[in-house]
Amino acid sequence: MASVEIYNTTKVGIDLEAVGNFARRVLESTRDYKDSEVSISLVGDKKIQSLNEKWRGKRTPTDVLSFPIDSPGDPGPFLLGDIVVGARQALSDAREEGVPLDDKLRELILHSLLHLMGFDHETGPEDARRMENRRKRILKKLRCEHTVTRSESET
Repeated sequence: MASVEIYNTTKVGIDLEAVGNFARRVLESTRDYKDSEVSISLVGDKKIQSLNEKWRGKRTPTDVLSFPIDSPGDPGPFLLGDIVVGARQALSDAREEGVPLDDKLRELILHSLLHLMGFDHETGPEDARRMENRRKRILKKLRCEHTVTRSESET
């Protein structure tokens, strides 16, 4: 069974149980990651900007960052990684896109989980296509295609 730890260090009202349940369902829908552990931290603009600058060289806030830890087959507990969500950026993006914050958060969590699983849309068109296809398969399996609409090629 997948394990998800979730923390909100902001005052943005977020349904932590729903976010955690969605992440757990995504992990449990996959063969290789159904027993993995992941942590999700919802942080403010200063923290996400600091992390974005340190790890990506970009001096602006971002919506989400992923930090892998273990790979399938590593000995011991399988710690997939950490996801850090810029809560205020996610809220701003949701408003701009005209979607509920919960939908935006599911989009970001799925996107990050795919990165933690080794997918990367930034390494070329074929990799972006593979990531998008996996995203669609997971959403179809979870029966929630209508709530997460981001195309990986749009990022």
